[in-house]
Amino acid sequence: MATDDIVVGVIGAVAKSDGLNPSEVDFVLAEYMDPEVLETLGDMEDGVWELTFRVSDHQVRITHDGAIFVNGVKQGADTARQK
Repeated sequence: MATDDIVVGVIGAVAKSDGLNPSEVDFVLAEYMDPEVLETLGDMEDGVWELTFRVSDHQVRITHDGAIFVNGVKQGADTARQK
């Protein structure tokens, strides 16, 4: 997995929840969450983890298996990480 896949996944998931394309979002992810933290978690091969944080007016939850939830709704299989 490329290290930025999880970052792109989060941006895409939040955009999707707002009915937007990722290029249309009006936030900078780094203002809410350090992208390096997300990349480090996304690169982990083993372990079980879950991270919840806020982006703008959304609650984002990412799980170790690559699932991304925005406001409690799973945003699809094309999210953070695929093996």
